Order: sequence, then C-alpha cells, then structure tokens
Amino acid sequence: MLRQPRSALRQCYSLEGMNPVITDVVAIFREFPNASDDEVFRKLLAMGVERVIAARLVEFVPMAYCRLLLSDAGVRLCDRFQRKLPDGSLSPERLLEAEPLWAEVVSFAKAEKRTGVTGKALVVVAAHSSEFDAANQLANQGSKLEDIVLMPVVFQWPEDGPAL
Repeated sequence: MLRQPRSALRQCYSLEGMNPVITDVVAIFREFPNASDDEVFRKLLAMGVERVIAARLVEFVPMAYCRLLLSDAGVRLCDRFQRKLPDGSLSPERLLEAEPLWAEVVSFAKAEKRTGVTGKALVVVAAHSSEFDAANQLANQGSKLEDIVLMPVVFQWPEDGPAL
C-alpha cells in the first residue's frame, strides 16, 4: 500500500495563482538551459518563492515536461516517487497525484503543448529531468522507446530543497 502523507505543500501554500510562478520556472529553465537544479532553486528563492514550493517546482516541472514527451513516444511511466532521506535510506513510495503542485505543473505543460509551443522548447525543459536522461541513455544504447519502463523517481533533495 502506498503511503499518502499530508503534504507540506498543502499545509503551507495555496495553489491559487501558481501559473505565474510556473511560468517563471519554465522561463528560467529555457533562459538558462545549462543551469544546475541548485542554481534554478536559488533563482526562485531570490524571486521570493517559498523554499518548499521552489523545491517542488525544480523537481516537478522538468519531470512533467519529460513525461509529456515520453508518454507520446510510448515510454511507460511510473506514477510514484521516493525521496532520499538524510540517513541515506529511501522514503516510502508516494503517488505523484497526491502532491498538490503536481497536477498544476502537468496541466501547465499540457497547455503549452496544446497551444503550439515548439518541441524544442518543450525538450529544453524536459532535459532537466532524470527520467529524460535515463530514457535518452537507454535509447542511445539501442532500446526502443516503447520498450522502456521507468521505475519510481528518487528525488535527492529533502522536502524543503537543498542546503545552501
């Protein structure tokens, strides 16, 4: 059985009005395609985004864009994730859909695709995802995209993002 913890995000932030913040994150990924996740996180904090929200956006935005592209290519995706804990162990698996911000980010990515944002612009954001990297490596080794099955993502940051 999957554990459904009460999200810190749900406790500390209303999702109302998240589209402008998601727009900013996507713009950062596109403007600074070689930026590290830590750098994007710091940019969001400098813009006044709360730590927990900034951390989720850096994790979820590339993942949502990646999944949008990979699912169209036939890659089978997992609907769960885990988080590396401070002691090095892994958290129990959690459903992505249980994270309030996940649905907002997925909806935003789908809207961009639907409104004609170029594939290249979608890939620039998706390329920050570990799933994109894994699928790309497998494809480069000869795997067919429709044969790829991805396991739960393991996020490396604590809930409130990296130590700065």
